[in-house]
Amino acid sequence: MSGLNTMLVSVTILFSLIFSISNAQTCTNYTFSSNKIYSSCNDLPVLSSYLHWNYNTTSKTMDIAFRHTNMTTSKWVAWGINPTAKGMVGTQALVAFQDSNGTLRAYTSSVAGYTTQLQQGNLTFGVPSISAQLVNNEITIFATLELPSSNTSTITQLWQEGTVKGDSLMAHVTSGDNIKSVDTLDLLSGQATTTPGGGNPRQRRMNVSKRS
Repeated sequence: MSGLNTMLVSVTILFSLIFSISNAQTCTNYTFSSNKIYSSCNDLPVLSSYLHWNYNTTSKTMDIAFRHTNMTTSKWVAWGINPTAKGMVGTQALVAFQDSNGTLRAYTSSVAGYTTQLQQGNLTFGVPSISAQLVNNEITIFATLELPSSNTSTITQLWQEGTVKGDSLMAHVTSGDNIKSVDTLDLLSGQATTTPGGGNPRQRRMNVSKRS
């Protein structure tokens, strides 16, 4: 009888694992509540993030939805493209956080140096629309990007998270997954290539200092 009970427990655990794996969240099984449809998506390797996009090869425009799970009101998130280099400096970022008034803010920020405060400003390419939503501890940044005409279908993307105190964006952690959040993405194939070993932490982190 004990052998039968052991077998039943083993079978139950096996089915539980199969169910968990089959229901694990990926970008391909996600449905947007707004019925938005994106032709391509990528499960980003760290920081519980996902990128969905449509890319128009003729107009060089890119519609994106960047999703970050495990979100709280005391976090900021950012996703960006660096059109000129592989590291942080030069990144053209989309930023979102909830301010002290409870307003969810989404804006653009051009990263000019390592002591960036992710202040609002124009990018080197057009962003006709940007918005964000926070639902069930998941934040999504929606945006349309007008990529440079010289841009190829391959981009360097960076994404990051950090804490918020009041309306100040604090520096993110500079170890672990926070220094692995960069890769090269082919917008046509959807294939992403991560730098082996995480690359140079100074080059890869999108760090911010406290706003004055």
